[in-house]
Amino acid sequence: MKSILLFVLLLISYQIQAQDSVYMFDNSVAKLPSNAFSNEARKYPKEGDFMVHAFFPMSTEQGDRAALVTIKNISSGKRFFENTHVMALLADGQRITPLMNADKYTLGGNETLTLTLEFGRHNYPIVSLYTSND
Repeated sequence: MKSILLFVLLLISYQIQAQDSVYMFDNSVAKLPSNAFSNEARKYPKEGDFMVHAFFPMSTEQGDRAALVTIKNISSGKRFFENTHVMALLADGQRITPLMNADKYTLGGNETLTLTLEFGRHNYPIVSLYTSND
């Protein structure tokens, strides 16, 4: 009887934990410019031919941050998009790069790509997402 009860409790706790890790779109916030906070650490995105066309920040109740992002290759030639080409600005002024599953994505000339970028667990929400061309 105890083992059945323990199993049920573990199953319920697992389900509750799984529900908490679901990303929800954050409330709409006007995009802040990348210079809205001082950049004393001198963190900048890698130079490239990419531009953030649109982004929608998301978070979990635990503070995991992500964004649904549309990236555009503004060059006429093929380019490789890497995590260092984009940077997120958090509400506390911290600048972070995404944690990407793939090493890089290939984009043809003037091609756009929409993907979800994850930024890890942070106390403050994402207020801007930018590249070296934004």
